[in-house]
Amino acid sequence: MLTRRALLLLAASLLPILRSHGEDVIPISDMRAAYLYNFVVFTEWPDNGRDTLNICLLPGQATLVNVRLLASKQINGRTLRIIEPMQRDTDECQLLYIGKATDSGTRQMLTRLAGSPVLIVGEGSQSQAMIQMNVENKRLSFNVDLVQSRRANLTISSKLLRLAKTVRKEDDGT
Repeated sequence: MLTRRALLLLAASLLPILRSHGEDVIPISDMRAAYLYNFVVFTEWPDNGRDTLNICLLPGQATLVNVRLLASKQINGRTLRIIEPMQRDTDECQLLYIGKATDSGTRQMLTRLAGSPVLIVGEGSQSQAMIQMNVENKRLSFNVDLVQSRRANLTISSKLLRLAKTVRKEDDGT
């Protein structure tokens, strides 16, 4: 499919470390890292005056993302930093990757974050995620919820939206 091919090319150009290592298939953890990187590149946050962009991973989620590919990258003059927030304190996060976490602590944290300028990325059917990644046939795709991202005062580039499988643009009451 054209959109998957385009995203793969974009990810490969932005993360030269992402090589197939002699294989035809890029590991899903590498692809997640590339997607998270691109989500940061193609999202605008309100100015917070910081010189870092923080990707936060919930405890235990670091094995799902190849964080080595993300550490210390520069985006628009800001250093990308990977952190695991202590006791789910997300004050330092610009992007929060929640994977498939569905425990009550995660749900409470997401409720607390509603309207905050934190790009929430989940996997599967995370109802409060602004971007939902899905693994289908060893391939990664994503859906974007513009309604929730607008509520959080985040702007997602049309370049990224064109690559999404689906984009929710209007509030349907859910």
